[in-house]
Amino acid sequence: MKNSHYINGLLFRTKLFVLSILLTTSNSFSAETNLKINILNLDKPGVLYLSVCQDKESFERTVKETEEKNCIRASQEMSPQNSQTTMKLPFGEHAISLFVDFNGNKKIDKNFLGIPKEPYGFSNNVIGKMSAPKFDQAKFKILGPTSQNIKLRIGIPKQD
Repeated sequence: MKNSHYINGLLFRTKLFVLSILLTTSNSFSAETNLKINILNLDKPGVLYLSVCQDKESFERTVKETEEKNCIRASQEMSPQNSQTTMKLPFGEHAISLFVDFNGNKKIDKNFLGIPKEPYGFSNNVIGKMSAPKFDQAKFKILGPTSQNIKLRIGIPKQD
């Protein structure tokens, strides 16, 4: 009988010890990784504005240039010689929309028909038909270090 109490107590203490180690080290393990974004065919310096969203509603609102709290936003000066950026993102599905501001007004300039006059792009290099692409077209999975090569477009793009 004494042995079974001793073994049960030892097992309990061992489980408690392992649990305490897991709880104290869980903050050092995060479910984030690096996303490297390469901007293709940038021909002059400007400021890159990008949004990375994890759900359909947030992506579609941010594409319409509204502030969206469920998206990670970033801006960075870019040039033809330096046209990449890296972000830390959580694992899961994401979609990127971006544009390059050449005149410093912090928004994408459009003509009177609403057609962009400054370069823009989306993850997976998708293009919509007469509008921005849908989240399901632009989404990609992050399960570890990932990269996206995004081709800039101006105006109404031709379907590739």
